[in-house]
Amino acid sequence: MSITIFLLTLGAAARLTRLVTDDYITRHFRAFFIRRLGPDNDLSYLVTCPWCMSMYIGGGMFTLAYSYSWHPAYLIGTAALTASYLIGSVATLVGSAEED
Repeated sequence: MSITIFLLTLGAAARLTRLVTDDYITRHFRAFFIRRLGPDNDLSYLVTCPWCMSMYIGGGMFTLAYSYSWHPAYLIGTAALTASYLIGSVATLVGSAEED
């Protein structure tokens, strides 16, 4: 696996982890598990814990990278997710710097 594929996969896994565990758009997804199973359930904890969820998302992403790393759909998808993660991180840093 080339360093480019590794970095794209890493960025995509980071973005998907944040999407599942923290983003506003998936709040109903997380709330569904917490309402149905209770806040102390392991699955409820999984969908809110970035450290826990990243193990599963990272494992899936790197399995896909091993099998499909040079497929155009994989490259475009991981590049878009990585760009989203980087742009969001920079926007957060710039926004917090402007508030100071």
